[in-house]
Amino acid sequence: MTMGQASEIPPLDGAADISRSKESQQGEVLADSKNWAGFALVFFGVLATAIAFIALWMDQLSLGLIAVAVAAVGIAGGTVLIALERRR
Repeated sequence: MTMGQASEIPPLDGAADISRSKESQQGEVLADSKNWAGFALVFFGVLATAIAFIALWMDQLSLGLIAVAVAAVGIAGGTVLIALERRR
């Protein structure tokens, strides 16, 4: 922009905005609250994975196997929820 030129004002008539893409931008998926349930499930799945590793390292087989099952359900369920919300 040079001196003496008026700044461009965007149209207010509801015309299509061709300068913006329809793809999600950085941080947009995380900021959308409809994805939070999926992210929470994935978070708890990762937390259960860490608990499973620690339990199995300490020879607590039953706790480790339960944590592995919870981790698998959490990570798979959260991923499916996020994928379904993105398709909608």
